[in-house]
Amino acid sequence: MILRRRLSLIVAAILMGAVLSGIAVGTAVAMGGTSQQVQQKSSDDYQDDIDAKEDDRAAAQKQAEAIEHALEDTDAKIVEANAKLTKLNEQLPALQEALDAANEKVEAAVVQQGLIADKLVAAEAQDQAITDQIAADEERTAELEALVAAIARETYKGGDSSQTLSILFGASDAREFVDEYMAQESAARVQSHALAELDEIAAVNVNRGSRQVAVRDYIAELKVEADALVVELEGLRDVAAEAKAEVDALVDQQEELKAYLESQRATFVKQQEENERLQEKLRSDVLSLYKKKAAAFEREEEARKKAEQEAADRENANNSNKLGKGSLAYPTKNVYITSSFGWRIHPIYGYSKLHAGTDFRAYCGTPIYAARGGTVEWATWRAGYGNQVLIDHGYVGGKSLITNYNHLSRYAVSSGQTVARGDLVGYSGNTGSSTACHLHFEVYVNGQVTNPMNYLP
Repeated sequence: MILRRRLSLIVAAILMGAVLSGIAVGTAVAMGGTSQQVQQKSSDDYQDDIDAKEDDRAAAQKQAEAIEHALEDTDAKIVEANAKLTKLNEQLPALQEALDAANEKVEAAVVQQGLIADKLVAAEAQDQAITDQIAADEERTAELEALVAAIARETYKGGDSSQTLSILFGASDAREFVDEYMAQESAARVQSHALAELDEIAAVNVNRGSRQVAVRDYIAELKVEADALVVELEGLRDVAAEAKAEVDALVDQQEELKAYLESQRATFVKQQEENERLQEKLRSDVLSLYKKKAAAFEREEEARKKAEQEAADRENANNSNKLGKGSLAYPTKNVYITSSFGWRIHPIYGYSKLHAGTDFRAYCGTPIYAARGGTVEWATWRAGYGNQVLIDHGYVGGKSLITNYNHLSRYAVSSGQTVARGDLVGYSGNTGSSTACHLHFEVYVNGQVTNPMNYLP
């Protein structure tokens, strides 16, 4: 009973949730208008809204009941597994979208990290180049300073102004004088050029020093940004990993549910075959009953002809002696059909089966009445049908007419009892292969199951 209740709740939630959520949205939008708009809305408009919402609810309820009856021979665990699978299928696109977004953020962060790394390499290379230039200039400065010092020592050796005269009077000839003089002049020019180069190197290195400070500050900023990006990237990767884990878990659940549903397919088909066998046995029993009645009918043909007028009078009292519309009365007071006679496709496995009667909404304990006068052949339990009452109405319009009433919670008649049209035969229930309290009503004409609606009002 608990499984059946859960099944009913699952089916109702699947359909009613969507429709009622739409109704709620519509109501919220309607309430969002200004007070002036509300005042301008007429009572007829409000009634139209109410009627539309009631129509939506009624449609959702009818669809839920149709699915519920289509699943009445299905194990509640299968239905619940299918409902979970449907819900997971609805969740997967959003989770996959979140995973894709997380991966895109990770990829963007990796690209940004690469750009910063490239900038850092370029800046460090520039810093090293400046350092190398300064080192080279320092070597050149040392060389120039040594050169200037050496020239100074040689030039000022002796330290008086008579050196030029000594060169003049000490020279052996004019050529020696010229050579010595030119040597001194050349040393002075070299010294002057060396001093000028020293000044130029000093000025250039001042600028290089300032530029190197700026480069090193930029390197420090890049390193801070790179460190922050490492932390950010780790966080993004954690988010992506969590999103992937969630998607993987959902996919695993999907596969598990699919595997379970597939594993139950053979069992389900076997159960359906057993149900078909049980239903065929019932039809065979009814057909045997018909044949027995037909044989008795033939033997008693003469007697029946003599009593034909009396039978006609009795049948006229029951509204009609012609088999057709109105030959049977509705078996419930409040007529609400939830599932009609005919072939139906199982919503999970696609299994095709005949729904051999008409289902009426009949809440638990609802009184069920004889559709026509006749004799109770049995009031007993039958596999799949639960508590069943079968009534033989004899021959109507020259054809055998039998009805049965299924899934009853209890009987109000017993085998062999004679009942009249509208007599209480039992109370609705949820016995046998049923997902909720209702009445499954079947009609047999000449032993063959047929559409009850052909004979109801």
